[in-house]
Amino acid sequence: MECQENPAEIQQSSSSTETAAALQKALSLLARCEQCRAGLERKLILKGFGKEIVSGVLDALEEKGLLSDERFAQAWLNSRRIGHYEGRSRLLSELAARGISKEVSKDAVDGFFSEFDEEEICRAAAKKFLARGLEGEKLMASMVRAGFSYKMAAAAVKDAQA
Repeated sequence: MECQENPAEIQQSSSSTETAAALQKALSLLARCEQCRAGLERKLILKGFGKEIVSGVLDALEEKGLLSDERFAQAWLNSRRIGHYEGRSRLLSELAARGISKEVSKDAVDGFFSEFDEEEICRAAAKKFLARGLEGEKLMASMVRAGFSYKMAAAAVKDAQA
């Protein structure tokens, strides 16, 4: 007896197998830590999954609430708080670099700074840079690169040096 399979069925079967494998890999990565959509998409594509399959898997994960750029942004900001002294503009650009939309980034950063005082973080950054021996223009440049406004940085440096 000869077995003939329909090519469309074979393609659908391999497609569902790839979808299941992509979903399993995505869930494995999400089990370790929060992921953003862009980062998870990049990781799955690097593992060899097709863009269409990855997009469908990520859509399903978002619909089920297992993948959330909002949650990722909040978790990332809270992890950066430990040992990093960064201002609003730096945090916004870092989130953008991770593929988080401007709206989601702004909401997350606003929420973060409603909980933690940006001026206090700026003063801590000034103390850190002063302890490293920075002064003058190099100190101010470091403060601005860390994401603080020039005005806020100047006030923090003045307080730290007093």
